[in-house]
Amino acid sequence: MNRPGVVLEEMMRIIGPSSNPLAPMLEGITNSLESILNLPDDFERKISIELHFNDSDDNEGGKRLDYMIIEDSGNGFNDEAFTRFSNLLDKSKGFKNRGTGRLQYLHRFGEIVIESNFINEGSYYLRSFKCNKQSFISNNICNNSNSEILKTTVKFINPKLNNQDIKFYSSLSFQKFVSIIKSHFALRAYLEEEKGITFPNIELKYCYTVADSETILITKDDLPQPSERGTFEVNYQSASLDKNSKVCWHVDNSKLPEKFEWLVFDFTEEEIDRHGAFLCSKDIPIEELENPVLKKSKGFKGTKRLAAFYGPYLDKPENVNHAVDSFNIKSRSEVSNVSSDLFDNDSVVYIDDIKKQANNELNIIFKEVMSAQKVAEQNVHRLAKELGISQQFANKVLKTISLNDDEDSITSKLLIEEARFIADKSNTTRKCLDDIKSLDPTSDDYREKLESKSKQVSELIDAQNKEELSKYVVRRGLVVKLLSKILKNELDVQTKEIPKGKNRDREGIIHDLIFKRKKTSSSVNDLWILDEEFVHFDGFSETQFTKMQLKDGRPFLFPEALDEMKEMGFKPDRRPDVFLFADEGKCIVIEFKEPETDLADYLQQMPRYCQLIANYGQVKVENFYCYLIGEKIFPEADLNEYEESVTGSWYRDSIPIRATKMNNRSVIANMRLEVIKLSDVAKRAHRRNKSFADKLGLDKLLDNYE
Repeated sequence: MNRPGVVLEEMMRIIGPSSNPLAPMLEGITNSLESILNLPDDFERKISIELHFNDSDDNEGGKRLDYMIIEDSGNGFNDEAFTRFSNLLDKSKGFKNRGTGRLQYLHRFGEIVIESNFINEGSYYLRSFKCNKQSFISNNICNNSNSEILKTTVKFINPKLNNQDIKFYSSLSFQKFVSIIKSHFALRAYLEEEKGITFPNIELKYCYTVADSETILITKDDLPQPSERGTFEVNYQSASLDKNSKVCWHVDNSKLPEKFEWLVFDFTEEEIDRHGAFLCSKDIPIEELENPVLKKSKGFKGTKRLAAFYGPYLDKPENVNHAVDSFNIKSRSEVSNVSSDLFDNDSVVYIDDIKKQANNELNIIFKEVMSAQKVAEQNVHRLAKELGISQQFANKVLKTISLNDDEDSITSKLLIEEARFIADKSNTTRKCLDDIKSLDPTSDDYREKLESKSKQVSELIDAQNKEELSKYVVRRGLVVKLLSKILKNELDVQTKEIPKGKNRDREGIIHDLIFKRKKTSSSVNDLWILDEEFVHFDGFSETQFTKMQLKDGRPFLFPEALDEMKEMGFKPDRRPDVFLFADEGKCIVIEFKEPETDLADYLQQMPRYCQLIANYGQVKVENFYCYLIGEKIFPEADLNEYEESVTGSWYRDSIPIRATKMNNRSVIANMRLEVIKLSDVAKRAHRRNKSFADKLGLDKLLDNYE
């Protein structure tokens, strides 16, 4: 009993901690499994894992692991098991163990407290003891027990975690934890079932000092059956040097190739964190394979796939390191560039060959996913090119793209990435410009410091970004030119002959120029031409009120009130040209009219929209900002109650929107209506864009917006 305590410190120095922060827990669960699987099926089969966290305010919004408990209904620490546990490096347990797993307990926890109720020759006993680095085993007490229930509790206390481990546990959500356990034990559960052995239920629980606890019970029915399976072989090979001192590889035909098997498990998209593929030992994942397709966290067709590779060669104890987080199988690189007298004549199976064959199988397993991924990547590059967005932004979007993303979603991500970049640059530039308050124009070195500051700001925009910014400004300039030409009927589509009986859609051309009809705000639009802020709002273009949906999927209008709306004279199937959700309780409605249309005839159109929304919308809207945009208006005759703004538009504030109930005509919302000429919109947009163009040297190119 003393010897393990004496050599423990040296052993822990030699056998370091696993790179996996969950190693003590996974080792404990594996031990519980092996203890339970020794029992007949009529015994209770359950493992419970509790992680206790301190989530109080002094943890700066995160959570800190306080202690961990693993409880099982297995054989427990009878005399044989206790002796095995006490003797470090004891291999008598079987299951291809080497007896070093318990060291992982002490690498991350100061003390392990164990209590075990077990049966021995028909009598029940209760054993309790502690385990720590100083004495390894202490306080061992074993007495007769009054309980006839098999139960072993292992409590891991006093965590000794490094900063990386602390961060890991702080960010480990319960859902991710469940995902890890399901992924880790899916293969083991299936293979035990194949042997006719019932896999135990696993109960997972998060306990907090403040928040409510979270718990889930995983049964064998919650773990999927394999959807695909296969095998491959890897030859034994030896190496030698040729006359040019280059390494030559030789297949050893005197030995049978090693056989490896693989299984694929399909989980629902929400069940596991991402696709995965592992080399396994003792039916437990040890080392993850690297393959680009596995990096995608999003599922495909509602599922995520887990591939497990296993075989007798991987099960050999000497082929797995003591930390049980990688394989000790020789790689080809280890025998390259060495002298001939150092070559081992014995042939081996190299880890490189195993991984190469496994990745070949993965290309088949994930063939459909890889094909979808290729299409998604092509769409990203195509849309980026069409939108004039830099490939550097496209490459960033590729890292986050979902295989299920449609063109609207990809477009939105590209625009967001570009906007984020511009915002970051703007913020950095703003901070730099804020520093000019330290400049003193009366000082002798003022001009030198000013030049230095100017250079500093200029360097924030490198050559590529200046090119992208130029594209951005040029594109906007072209949109303004197009609007000006539309107003003058100078586009080819406006002058070509149209079929008899059809009218020219001048309003539709204007509408599509600014915000394509039948689209949502996730699509490319040029609403900036009206207001820069409008680009960032969610909304719809020419969509019926009855077909609009809120972010949570609910209809925008109460569907059960549709008949009532019609009885009250409303038309819920009307389609505003543009409808945008602004801040909470606010929305924007925009109506475009062709240049020859008298806007005075439509001053009551949007108040009707607003009254419909205020009375029957599923979200409360109290402030409406409406824009009637065309070209023909006579302010003196038509806008008697309107004020003229400094930009030349006409507006009326605080138009009351009332409740529709006859006995309650109270004001429930307010509307602001602004009437704007399209020609004024073009002039204002040109002035805004010109300030950028001038700085980029594009002023001559874009100066004449007309």
